[in-house]
Amino acid sequence: MDVSGPARDMVFLYGFVIDGRLDADKLKQAWQQLCQTWPILSARFRQGANSKSPQDWHYLLPPDAEVQAVVEADMSDSCPAGRRSLVVDEIESKVRDFHPFVEGRDLPQDRPTLHHAAWVRDTRPKTRSKLLLNFASNAPLTVDHLFTEDRPVATAKITRFADATTIGLALPHVLCDGLGAELVVRAWAALANGEGEHIKPLPGLGQDPFAALAPGGKVAQEEMDAAEAAGHEELPPPAGWHAYSVLQTALFLAHYMWDVIWARPEATMEQRELFLPKAYLNEQKAAAMAEIKSKPSAGDDDYVSTSDICIAIALKRMCAPDARGPDDARLFSFVHPANLRYMDGAAQSVALPKPYLHNAIHAVALADIPIGKLVYGLSVGELALELRRALQRESKPEAIRRSLVWCLANVDKFIAFFRPSSFWVGGTNWRSMKLHDVSFAKALETSSAATGRPFKIYMQAISRIPMRNMMVIVGDDATGGIWVNMTLSASQWRRIEQAD
Repeated sequence: MDVSGPARDMVFLYGFVIDGRLDADKLKQAWQQLCQTWPILSARFRQGANSKSPQDWHYLLPPDAEVQAVVEADMSDSCPAGRRSLVVDEIESKVRDFHPFVEGRDLPQDRPTLHHAAWVRDTRPKTRSKLLLNFASNAPLTVDHLFTEDRPVATAKITRFADATTIGLALPHVLCDGLGAELVVRAWAALANGEGEHIKPLPGLGQDPFAALAPGGKVAQEEMDAAEAAGHEELPPPAGWHAYSVLQTALFLAHYMWDVIWARPEATMEQRELFLPKAYLNEQKAAAMAEIKSKPSAGDDDYVSTSDICIAIALKRMCAPDARGPDDARLFSFVHPANLRYMDGAAQSVALPKPYLHNAIHAVALADIPIGKLVYGLSVGELALELRRALQRESKPEAIRRSLVWCLANVDKFIAFFRPSSFWVGGTNWRSMKLHDVSFAKALETSSAATGRPFKIYMQAISRIPMRNMMVIVGDDATGGIWVNMTLSASQWRRIEQAD
Protein backbone atom coordinates (compact mmCIF):
# COMPACT_ATOMS: atom_id res chain seq x y z
CA MET A 1 0.00 0.00 0.00
CA ASP A 2 3.03 2.30 0.19
CA VAL A 3 3.58 2.26 -3.58
CA SER A 4 0.61 3.37 -5.62
CA GLY A 5 1.27 4.38 -9.22
CA PRO A 6 2.16 8.06 -9.59
CA ALA A 7 2.01 8.54 -5.81
CA ARG A 8 5.33 6.71 -5.57
CA ASP A 9 7.10 9.73 -7.09
CA MET A 10 5.49 12.37 -4.87
CA VAL A 11 7.18 14.32 -2.12
CA PHE A 12 4.73 16.21 0.07
CA LEU A 13 5.70 19.49 1.68
CA TYR A 14 3.69 20.40 4.78
CA GLY A 15 4.10 24.02 5.89
CA PHE A 16 2.92 25.56 9.16
CA VAL A 17 3.01 29.22 10.17
CA ILE A 18 3.03 29.13 13.97
CA ASP A 19 1.90 32.08 16.06
CA GLY A 20 4.90 33.14 18.15
CA ARG A 21 8.64 32.67 18.21
CA LEU A 22 9.50 29.09 19.17
CA ASP A 23 12.60 28.02 21.06
CA ALA A 24 14.97 26.59 18.45
CA ASP A 25 16.86 24.42 20.95
CA LYS A 26 13.64 22.78 22.16
CA LEU A 27 12.60 22.06 18.57
CA LYS A 28 16.02 20.61 17.72
CA GLN A 29 16.10 18.39 20.80
CA ALA A 30 12.55 17.21 20.16
CA TRP A 31 13.30 16.40 16.50
CA GLN A 32 16.42 14.46 17.50
CA GLN A 33 14.46 12.54 20.13
CA LEU A 34 11.67 11.76 17.64
CA CYS A 35 14.09 10.49 14.99
CA GLN A 36 15.77 8.28 17.59
CA THR A 37 12.42 6.93 18.79
CA TRP A 38 11.16 6.47 15.22
CA PRO A 39 14.39 5.62 13.36
CA ILE A 40 12.51 5.09 10.12
CA LEU A 41 12.53 8.91 9.81
CA SER A 42 16.32 8.69 9.50
CA ALA A 43 16.30 5.69 7.18
CA ARG A 44 17.55 5.77 3.61
CA PHE A 45 15.63 4.60 0.56
CA ARG A 46 17.44 2.13 -1.63
CA GLN A 47 16.40 0.29 -4.78
CA GLY A 48 17.45 -3.13 -6.05
CA ALA A 49 20.72 -2.78 -7.95
CA ASN A 50 19.53 -4.46 -11.16
CA SER A 51 15.80 -3.89 -10.88
CA LYS A 52 13.70 -1.40 -12.80
CA SER A 53 10.53 -2.25 -10.94
CA PRO A 54 9.12 0.66 -8.91
CA GLN A 55 8.07 -1.89 -6.29
CA ASP A 56 11.63 -3.12 -5.69
CA TRP A 57 12.84 -0.76 -2.98
CA HIS A 58 13.51 -0.96 0.73
CA TYR A 59 14.32 1.10 3.81
CA LEU A 60 17.94 1.01 4.92
CA LEU A 61 17.59 1.38 8.69
CA PRO A 62 20.56 2.03 10.97
CA PRO A 63 21.30 -0.74 13.49
CA ASP A 64 19.86 -0.02 16.93
CA ALA A 65 23.29 0.69 18.39
CA GLU A 66 24.00 3.29 15.68
CA VAL A 67 20.68 5.16 15.57
CA GLN A 68 21.77 8.00 17.86
CA ALA A 69 25.02 8.53 15.95
CA VAL A 70 23.21 8.55 12.58
CA VAL A 71 20.59 11.05 13.78
CA GLU A 72 23.25 13.33 15.26
CA ALA A 73 25.31 13.16 12.05
CA ASP A 74 22.24 14.00 9.94
CA MET A 75 21.63 17.10 12.09
CA SER A 76 25.23 18.26 12.47
CA ASP A 77 26.69 21.36 10.83
CA SER A 78 29.17 19.14 9.00
CA CYS A 79 26.30 17.61 7.00
CA PRO A 80 25.58 19.64 3.83
CA ALA A 81 22.63 21.97 4.52
CA GLY A 82 20.75 20.73 1.47
CA ARG A 83 20.67 17.19 2.87
CA ARG A 84 20.50 17.96 6.59
CA SER A 85 17.73 16.38 8.64
CA LEU A 86 16.88 19.70 10.31
CA VAL A 87 17.79 23.25 9.30
CA VAL A 88 17.13 26.43 11.32
CA ASP A 89 17.06 29.90 9.75
CA GLU A 90 16.66 33.28 11.43
CA ILE A 91 14.87 36.21 9.74
CA GLU A 92 14.55 39.50 11.60
CA SER A 93 11.41 40.73 9.83
CA LYS A 94 7.83 39.85 10.66
CA VAL A 95 6.45 36.83 8.87
CA ARG A 96 3.96 38.77 6.73
CA ASP A 97 6.74 41.06 5.52
CA PHE A 98 8.46 37.99 4.13
CA HIS A 99 5.46 36.37 2.48
CA PRO A 100 1.95 37.81 2.89
CA PHE A 101 -0.85 35.35 3.57
CA VAL A 102 -4.52 35.51 4.41
CA GLU A 103 -6.39 34.14 7.43
CA GLY A 104 -10.11 33.49 7.60
CA ARG A 105 -10.65 36.49 9.84
CA ASP A 106 -9.35 38.74 7.04
CA LEU A 107 -12.12 37.64 4.66
CA PRO A 108 -15.91 38.13 4.34
CA GLN A 109 -17.87 35.86 6.66
CA ASP A 110 -21.08 35.73 4.60
CA ARG A 111 -19.84 34.30 1.29
CA PRO A 112 -17.02 32.20 -0.20
CA THR A 113 -13.78 33.91 -1.17
CA LEU A 114 -11.35 32.62 -3.78
CA HIS A 115 -7.80 33.91 -3.98
CA HIS A 116 -4.28 32.89 -4.96
CA ALA A 117 -2.54 30.35 -2.77
CA ALA A 118 1.13 29.72 -2.23
CA TRP A 119 2.25 27.79 -5.29
CA VAL A 120 5.67 26.21 -5.60
CA ARG A 121 5.96 26.26 -9.37
CA ASP A 122 9.72 25.98 -9.82
CA THR A 123 11.51 23.27 -7.87
CA ARG A 124 14.89 23.35 -9.64
CA PRO A 125 17.73 23.68 -7.11
CA LYS A 126 19.12 26.95 -8.50
CA THR A 127 15.81 28.75 -8.99
CA ARG A 128 13.53 27.56 -6.21
CA SER A 129 11.03 30.11 -5.04
CA LYS A 130 11.57 32.09 -1.85
CA LEU A 131 8.57 30.38 -0.29
CA LEU A 132 9.87 26.92 -1.10
CA LEU A 133 13.30 27.78 0.28
CA ASN A 134 11.66 29.00 3.48
CA PHE A 135 9.77 25.75 4.06
CA ALA A 136 11.97 23.17 2.41
CA SER A 137 15.47 24.25 1.36
CA ASN A 138 16.76 20.88 2.59
CA ALA A 139 13.99 18.77 1.07
CA PRO A 140 14.36 16.08 -1.57
CA LEU A 141 12.24 17.22 -4.48
CA THR A 142 12.06 13.83 -6.15
CA VAL A 143 12.05 10.32 -4.76
CA ASP A 144 15.10 9.66 -6.98
CA HIS A 145 17.08 12.01 -4.71
CA LEU A 146 16.28 9.67 -1.85
CA PHE A 147 17.39 6.64 -3.83
CA THR A 148 20.67 8.15 -4.99
CA GLU A 149 21.79 10.49 -2.20
CA ASP A 150 22.85 9.98 1.40
CA ARG A 151 19.89 11.76 3.00
CA PRO A 152 17.21 10.79 5.54
CA VAL A 153 13.70 10.15 4.26
CA ALA A 154 12.23 12.88 6.48
CA THR A 155 13.52 16.45 6.67
CA ALA A 156 12.37 19.53 8.56
CA LYS A 157 13.03 23.25 8.21
CA ILE A 158 12.46 25.87 10.92
CA THR A 159 12.48 29.60 10.18
CA ARG A 160 12.14 31.99 13.11
CA PHE A 161 10.68 35.42 12.46
CA ALA A 162 10.18 38.30 14.88
CA ASP A 163 6.56 37.31 15.52
CA ALA A 164 6.15 33.77 14.23
CA THR A 165 7.87 30.52 13.36
CA THR A 166 7.42 28.54 10.18
CA ILE A 167 7.89 24.80 10.14
CA GLY A 168 8.26 22.82 6.94
CA LEU A 169 8.15 19.03 6.75
CA ALA A 170 9.13 17.11 3.63
CA LEU A 171 7.82 13.55 3.63
CA PRO A 172 7.71 11.24 0.59
CA HIS A 173 4.36 9.64 -0.10
CA VAL A 174 5.92 6.18 -0.02
CA LEU A 175 6.70 6.81 3.65
CA CYS A 176 3.32 8.06 4.81
CA ASP A 177 0.01 9.63 3.88
CA GLY A 178 -1.47 12.80 5.37
CA LEU A 179 -2.50 11.03 8.59
CA GLY A 180 1.04 9.74 8.93
CA ALA A 181 2.34 13.29 8.54
CA GLU A 182 -0.06 14.35 11.29
CA LEU A 183 1.46 11.73 13.59
CA VAL A 184 4.93 13.17 12.94
CA VAL A 185 3.83 16.76 13.61
CA ARG A 186 1.91 15.93 16.78
CA ALA A 187 4.71 13.75 18.15
CA TRP A 188 7.26 16.51 17.47
CA ALA A 189 5.02 19.09 19.18
CA ALA A 190 4.48 16.85 22.21
CA LEU A 191 8.21 16.32 22.64
CA ALA A 192 8.96 20.03 22.18
CA ASN A 193 6.34 20.82 24.84
CA GLY A 194 7.93 18.38 27.27
CA GLU A 195 4.88 16.12 27.05
CA GLY A 196 6.28 13.24 25.03
CA GLU A 197 6.01 10.43 27.57
CA HIS A 198 3.49 8.68 25.32
CA ILE A 199 5.74 8.76 22.23
CA LYS A 200 6.90 5.15 21.94
CA PRO A 201 8.63 3.18 19.16
CA LEU A 202 6.30 2.46 16.26
CA PRO A 203 4.68 -0.98 16.61
CA GLY A 204 4.87 -3.52 13.83
CA LEU A 205 7.77 -1.82 12.05
CA GLY A 206 8.86 -3.95 9.10
CA GLN A 207 5.64 -5.95 9.06
CA ASP A 208 3.09 -5.66 6.27
CA PRO A 209 -0.49 -5.54 7.60
CA PHE A 210 -1.76 -5.87 4.02
CA ALA A 211 0.15 -9.09 3.24
CA ALA A 212 -2.93 -11.32 3.46
CA LEU A 213 -4.65 -9.20 0.81
CA ALA A 214 -1.72 -9.22 -1.64
CA PRO A 215 -1.36 -11.93 -4.32
CA GLY A 216 -0.59 -15.22 -2.61
CA GLY A 217 -2.17 -14.11 0.64
CA LYS A 218 -5.00 -15.98 2.33
CA VAL A 219 -7.67 -13.29 1.88
CA ALA A 220 -6.61 -12.62 -1.71
CA GLN A 221 -6.95 -16.29 -2.57
CA GLU A 222 -10.41 -16.44 -0.98
CA GLU A 223 -11.51 -13.48 -3.10
CA MET A 224 -10.09 -15.07 -6.25
CA ASP A 225 -11.86 -18.36 -5.50
CA ALA A 226 -15.13 -16.49 -4.97
CA ALA A 227 -14.69 -14.62 -8.25
CA GLU A 228 -14.03 -17.85 -10.15
CA ALA A 229 -17.06 -19.49 -8.54
CA ALA A 230 -19.13 -16.56 -9.79
CA GLY A 231 -17.84 -17.08 -13.34
CA HIS A 232 -15.24 -14.29 -13.43
CA GLU A 233 -11.84 -14.96 -14.96
CA GLU A 234 -10.40 -12.00 -13.06
CA LEU A 235 -11.28 -10.09 -9.92
CA PRO A 236 -14.00 -7.56 -10.74
CA PRO A 237 -12.87 -3.95 -10.18
CA PRO A 238 -14.34 -1.78 -7.42
CA ALA A 239 -17.08 0.63 -8.46
CA GLY A 240 -15.67 3.35 -10.68
CA TRP A 241 -12.22 1.81 -11.12
CA HIS A 242 -10.56 0.56 -14.31
CA ALA A 243 -7.46 -1.49 -15.12
CA TYR A 244 -6.49 -0.11 -18.51
CA SER A 245 -5.71 -2.28 -21.50
CA VAL A 246 -2.78 -1.35 -23.75
CA LEU A 247 -5.17 0.49 -26.09
CA GLN A 248 -6.85 2.35 -23.22
CA THR A 249 -3.46 3.32 -21.81
CA ALA A 250 -2.39 4.68 -25.20
CA LEU A 251 -5.65 6.64 -25.51
CA PHE A 252 -5.25 8.11 -22.04
CA LEU A 253 -1.62 9.07 -22.68
CA ALA A 254 -2.62 10.80 -25.91
CA HIS A 255 -5.25 12.86 -24.07
CA TYR A 256 -2.90 13.55 -21.18
CA MET A 257 0.03 14.64 -23.33
CA TRP A 258 -2.24 16.95 -25.32
CA ASP A 259 -3.41 18.47 -22.04
CA VAL A 260 0.09 18.84 -20.56
CA ILE A 261 1.85 20.10 -23.70
CA TRP A 262 -0.78 22.19 -25.49
CA ALA A 263 -3.98 22.75 -23.53
CA ARG A 264 -2.69 23.32 -19.99
CA PRO A 265 1.13 23.33 -19.74
CA GLU A 266 2.56 22.99 -16.25
CA ALA A 267 3.60 26.66 -16.21
CA THR A 268 -0.09 27.66 -16.46
CA MET A 269 -1.24 25.64 -13.45
CA GLU A 270 -2.28 27.68 -10.42
CA GLN A 271 -3.38 26.78 -6.93
CA ARG A 272 -6.20 28.78 -5.36
CA GLU A 273 -7.57 28.77 -1.85
CA LEU A 274 -11.31 28.78 -1.36
CA PHE A 275 -12.42 30.03 2.06
CA LEU A 276 -15.90 28.85 3.06
CA PRO A 277 -17.14 30.80 6.12
CA LYS A 278 -18.93 28.98 8.92
CA ALA A 279 -22.22 30.87 8.52
CA TYR A 280 -22.29 30.19 4.78
CA LEU A 281 -21.58 26.49 5.27
CA ASN A 282 -24.29 26.21 7.91
CA GLU A 283 -26.79 27.74 5.47
CA GLN A 284 -25.71 25.41 2.67
CA LYS A 285 -25.90 22.33 4.88
CA ALA A 286 -29.33 23.27 6.26
CA ALA A 287 -30.64 23.84 2.74
CA ALA A 288 -29.16 20.54 1.57
CA MET A 289 -30.71 18.57 4.43
CA ALA A 290 -34.10 20.21 3.86
CA GLU A 291 -33.92 19.33 0.16
CA ILE A 292 -32.89 15.74 0.87
CA LYS A 293 -35.66 15.15 3.41
CA SER A 294 -38.26 16.65 1.06
CA LYS A 295 -37.67 13.95 -1.57
CA PRO A 296 -40.12 11.01 -1.56
CA SER A 297 -37.16 8.64 -1.92
CA ALA A 298 -35.40 10.01 1.17
CA GLY A 299 -34.26 7.40 3.64
CA ASP A 300 -34.15 7.78 7.39
CA ASP A 301 -30.35 7.57 7.31
CA ASP A 302 -29.82 10.03 4.46
CA TYR A 303 -27.62 12.92 5.53
CA VAL A 304 -24.65 14.95 4.34
CA SER A 305 -21.69 16.15 6.36
CA THR A 306 -20.09 19.57 6.26
CA SER A 307 -17.16 18.02 4.40
CA ASP A 308 -19.55 16.58 1.79
CA ILE A 309 -20.89 20.11 1.26
CA CYS A 310 -17.35 21.49 0.89
CA ILE A 311 -16.44 18.90 -1.73
CA ALA A 312 -19.66 19.48 -3.67
CA ILE A 313 -19.10 23.25 -3.74
CA ALA A 314 -15.49 22.79 -4.86
CA LEU A 315 -16.34 20.28 -7.60
CA LYS A 316 -19.09 22.43 -9.08
CA ARG A 317 -16.67 25.37 -9.25
CA MET A 318 -13.84 23.31 -10.71
CA CYS A 319 -16.02 21.79 -13.42
CA ALA A 320 -17.87 24.97 -14.39
CA PRO A 321 -15.25 26.26 -16.89
CA ASP A 322 -15.43 23.09 -19.00
CA ALA A 323 -19.16 22.31 -18.97
CA ARG A 324 -20.70 23.50 -22.26
CA GLY A 325 -24.23 23.49 -20.93
CA PRO A 326 -26.76 21.29 -19.14
CA ASP A 327 -26.79 18.76 -22.00
CA ASP A 328 -23.01 18.23 -22.04
CA ALA A 329 -22.82 14.43 -21.76
CA ARG A 330 -19.05 14.13 -21.42
CA LEU A 331 -18.26 12.14 -18.30
CA PHE A 332 -16.72 13.40 -15.07
CA SER A 333 -15.00 11.19 -12.48
CA PHE A 334 -13.96 11.91 -8.90
CA VAL A 335 -12.02 9.94 -6.31
CA HIS A 336 -12.10 10.64 -2.59
CA PRO A 337 -9.56 8.82 -0.41
CA ALA A 338 -11.05 7.52 2.82
CA ASN A 339 -8.77 6.55 5.67
CA LEU A 340 -8.74 2.95 6.83
CA ARG A 341 -7.69 4.07 10.31
CA TYR A 342 -11.15 5.57 10.82
CA MET A 343 -13.28 2.96 9.04
CA ASP A 344 -14.89 0.30 11.22
CA GLY A 345 -15.19 -2.07 8.29
CA ALA A 346 -11.45 -1.98 7.70
CA ALA A 347 -10.84 -3.82 10.97
CA GLN A 348 -12.28 -6.98 9.42
CA SER A 349 -9.81 -6.77 6.51
CA VAL A 350 -6.63 -5.24 7.91
CA ALA A 351 -5.21 -5.23 11.44
CA LEU A 352 -3.37 -1.89 11.43
CA PRO A 353 -0.94 -1.20 14.27
CA LYS A 354 -1.68 1.87 16.37
CA PRO A 355 -0.29 4.33 15.62
CA TYR A 356 0.23 3.52 11.94
CA LEU A 357 2.63 5.83 10.11
CA HIS A 358 2.43 4.53 6.56
CA ASN A 359 -0.27 4.71 3.89
CA ALA A 360 -3.74 3.47 4.80
CA ILE A 361 -5.94 4.87 2.06
CA HIS A 362 -9.12 3.34 0.68
CA ALA A 363 -9.93 5.27 -2.49
CA VAL A 364 -13.67 5.68 -3.12
CA ALA A 365 -14.68 6.60 -6.67
CA LEU A 366 -17.88 8.50 -7.40
CA ALA A 367 -19.94 6.98 -10.21
CA ASP A 368 -19.40 8.76 -13.55
CA ILE A 369 -21.61 11.84 -13.92
CA PRO A 370 -22.15 13.84 -17.14
CA ILE A 371 -20.31 17.10 -16.55
CA GLY A 372 -23.30 19.15 -17.71
CA LYS A 373 -25.52 17.46 -15.14
CA LEU A 374 -22.97 18.00 -12.36
CA VAL A 375 -22.65 21.74 -13.02
CA TYR A 376 -26.19 22.62 -14.10
CA GLY A 377 -28.45 19.75 -13.05
CA LEU A 378 -27.44 18.78 -9.53
CA SER A 379 -27.78 21.06 -6.54
CA VAL A 380 -25.01 21.23 -3.96
CA GLY A 381 -27.13 19.03 -1.69
CA GLU A 382 -27.80 16.41 -4.37
CA LEU A 383 -24.13 16.15 -5.29
CA ALA A 384 -23.13 15.98 -1.63
CA LEU A 385 -25.60 13.13 -1.11
CA GLU A 386 -24.11 11.23 -4.09
CA LEU A 387 -20.70 11.56 -2.45
CA ARG A 388 -22.02 10.42 0.93
CA ARG A 389 -23.79 7.38 -0.52
CA ALA A 390 -20.67 6.32 -2.43
CA LEU A 391 -18.61 6.55 0.75
CA GLN A 392 -21.18 4.57 2.74
CA ARG A 393 -21.46 1.92 0.03
CA GLU A 394 -17.71 1.44 -0.35
CA SER A 395 -17.05 1.50 3.42
CA LYS A 396 -18.71 -1.85 4.03
CA PRO A 397 -16.26 -4.57 5.09
CA GLU A 398 -16.75 -6.66 1.96
CA ALA A 399 -16.29 -3.63 -0.30
CA ILE A 400 -13.08 -2.59 1.48
CA ARG A 401 -11.69 -6.12 1.29
CA ARG A 402 -12.47 -6.57 -2.42
CA SER A 403 -11.13 -3.14 -3.30
CA LEU A 404 -7.82 -3.67 -1.51
CA VAL A 405 -7.36 -7.15 -2.97
CA TRP A 406 -8.07 -5.83 -6.49
CA CYS A 407 -5.68 -2.87 -6.12
CA LEU A 408 -2.85 -5.06 -4.84
CA ALA A 409 -3.46 -7.62 -7.58
CA ASN A 410 -3.16 -4.90 -10.22
CA VAL A 411 -0.26 -2.90 -8.80
CA ASP A 412 1.79 -3.46 -11.98
CA LYS A 413 -1.01 -2.22 -14.23
CA PHE A 414 -2.23 1.28 -15.00
CA ILE A 415 -5.32 1.61 -12.83
CA ALA A 416 -7.48 4.72 -12.76
CA PHE A 417 -10.77 6.00 -11.37
CA PHE A 418 -11.68 7.59 -14.71
CA ARG A 419 -12.09 6.56 -18.33
CA PRO A 420 -9.27 7.53 -20.73
CA SER A 421 -11.02 10.64 -22.06
CA SER A 422 -13.05 11.68 -18.99
CA PHE A 423 -12.80 14.87 -16.99
CA TRP A 424 -11.51 14.03 -13.53
CA VAL A 425 -10.60 15.49 -10.15
CA GLY A 426 -8.71 13.83 -7.32
CA GLY A 427 -9.55 14.99 -3.81
CA THR A 428 -8.71 14.43 -0.19
CA ASN A 429 -9.97 15.65 3.16
CA TRP A 430 -7.68 16.62 6.02
CA ARG A 431 -10.35 18.02 8.36
CA SER A 432 -10.18 15.02 10.68
CA MET A 433 -6.49 15.73 11.27
CA LYS A 434 -7.34 19.08 12.95
CA LEU A 435 -3.92 20.47 12.09
CA HIS A 436 -4.91 23.97 13.19
CA ASP A 437 -5.17 22.56 16.74
CA VAL A 438 -1.56 21.36 16.89
CA SER A 439 0.11 23.28 19.72
CA PHE A 440 3.75 24.20 20.36
CA ALA A 441 2.66 26.54 23.19
CA LYS A 442 5.15 25.23 25.77
CA ALA A 443 7.99 25.58 23.27
CA LEU A 444 7.51 29.35 22.86
CA GLU A 445 10.73 31.27 23.46
CA THR A 446 9.13 33.65 25.97
CA SER A 447 5.74 33.95 27.58
CA SER A 448 3.56 36.21 25.46
CA ALA A 449 0.13 36.50 23.96
CA ALA A 450 1.15 34.13 21.17
CA THR A 451 -0.74 30.84 21.02
CA GLY A 452 1.95 28.55 19.61
CA ARG A 453 -0.66 27.19 17.18
CA PRO A 454 -0.76 27.34 13.38
CA PHE A 455 -2.67 30.22 11.87
CA LYS A 456 -1.80 29.16 8.34
CA ILE A 457 -1.15 25.74 6.82
CA TYR A 458 0.34 25.02 3.41
CA MET A 459 0.47 21.80 1.44
CA GLN A 460 2.37 21.17 -1.75
CA ALA A 461 2.74 17.92 -3.67
CA ILE A 462 5.82 17.82 -5.88
CA SER A 463 5.88 15.15 -8.54
CA ARG A 464 7.58 14.44 -11.83
CA ILE A 465 4.04 14.17 -13.23
CA PRO A 466 2.61 17.72 -13.58
CA MET A 467 -0.04 18.30 -10.93
CA ARG A 468 -3.55 19.37 -11.97
CA ASN A 469 -7.22 18.72 -11.17
CA MET A 470 -6.61 18.38 -7.44
CA MET A 471 -8.61 19.58 -4.44
CA VAL A 472 -7.77 19.30 -0.75
CA ILE A 473 -9.92 20.24 2.23
CA VAL A 474 -7.02 21.55 4.30
CA GLY A 475 -8.94 22.09 7.51
CA ASP A 476 -10.93 24.39 9.77
CA ASP A 477 -9.84 27.97 10.27
CA ALA A 478 -9.85 29.60 13.73
CA THR A 479 -13.05 31.42 12.70
CA GLY A 480 -14.84 28.12 12.10
CA GLY A 481 -14.65 28.43 8.34
CA ILE A 482 -12.97 25.84 6.14
CA TRP A 483 -10.10 26.13 3.65
CA VAL A 484 -10.14 24.21 0.36
CA ASN A 485 -7.13 24.20 -1.99
CA MET A 486 -7.75 23.59 -5.70
CA THR A 487 -5.41 23.28 -8.69
CA LEU A 488 -6.47 24.25 -12.22
CA SER A 489 -4.99 26.25 -15.10
CA ALA A 490 -4.92 30.06 -15.20
CA SER A 491 -7.44 30.13 -18.06
CA GLN A 492 -9.87 27.95 -16.10
CA TRP A 493 -9.55 30.24 -13.08
CA ARG A 494 -10.24 33.28 -15.28
CA ARG A 495 -13.47 31.72 -16.50
CA ILE A 496 -14.48 30.90 -12.91
CA GLU A 497 -13.78 34.48 -11.81
CA GLN A 498 -15.74 35.89 -14.74
CA ALA A 499 -18.71 33.69 -13.82
CA ASP A 500 -18.54 34.85 -10.19
